[in-house]
Amino acid sequence: MKKTSEDGVPGKDSRDTRATGFDRFLSAFSLVSRLPVRRSFFFDPSRLDFHLPLVGLPVSLLAAATMAAAMRATASPTAAAFAVLAVQYLAFNLFHLDGLLDTADAFLGPGDAQKRLAILKDSRIGVFAFFAGFMALAAKLALLLRVAGLGPDSGNLFGLAAVLAYPIAGRAAAALVPALAPPAGETGLGALAKGSKASRVLAGSLAGIIPWAALSMLLPSLFAPVFPAIAAASPFEPLFLLGWACIVPSAIIPAVFFARLYRRGVGGYTGDALGAAVESGELLHLALSLAALGAAGAV
Repeated sequence: MKKTSEDGVPGKDSRDTRATGFDRFLSAFSLVSRLPVRRSFFFDPSRLDFHLPLVGLPVSLLAAATMAAAMRATASPTAAAFAVLAVQYLAFNLFHLDGLLDTADAFLGPGDAQKRLAILKDSRIGVFAFFAGFMALAAKLALLLRVAGLGPDSGNLFGLAAVLAYPIAGRAAAALVPALAPPAGETGLGALAKGSKASRVLAGSLAGIIPWAALSMLLPSLFAPVFPAIAAASPFEPLFLLGWACIVPSAIIPAVFFARLYRRGVGGYTGDALGAAVESGELLHLALSLAALGAAGAV
């Protein structure tokens, strides 16, 4: 498996005073996306804690658009779930999946800190990584399949709310890890995220949530011409708001887990910890959202 920018970026420090907020967003985007940035910008990763959750915005838009288009074209939740999974991973999440695989290989088997660090840097994958990757993708596909069945064609906004929210939850989890543990080394994405603050992660997460929350008020009118069943839906229903509320535990739980795991195992986090946190945060958000909906008797 080819190593990615999550564990191979050379360290840089100091905040570039020439960089704008958009430059810092593009800096974060360029580090965690497979999509090229086709414009020049000042590279300044000093605010990854704020901008990493914001990278969830284009991921959310891509996932929601893919799901809506696939459901419109095929009326099949299975096709929609596969489409979202394929598009999201090809554009963004392959980097993060690599971090989860490396984490599984390094921490599920025996070894000391030096052996774990060597495994994290190894481009090959072992049986633990294969198993973890298979289970993660299978679980996400199953959850997306359930979410796709709660889309606008069913007169329900919950599916769209979950799809818009879960990429932000995963990236907020990753942004929190550096606020809870020191970096394991002086290079790589871990070093770039050094000095992160939980307050800026919260601010970045809110900045990512607010545009979609505002857009959600328009969803019934936007989708009604294409999905007539949604015309009477309300974005203020408590069940719809669950999709946003579940971001909080979905970000905190994986961040605390991987920060603690890496601190104890190798002395601090690496870029692979951030990738594992993204994958785990996304999965947890989808699972919690559906569990809350089930507890409310809506599914």
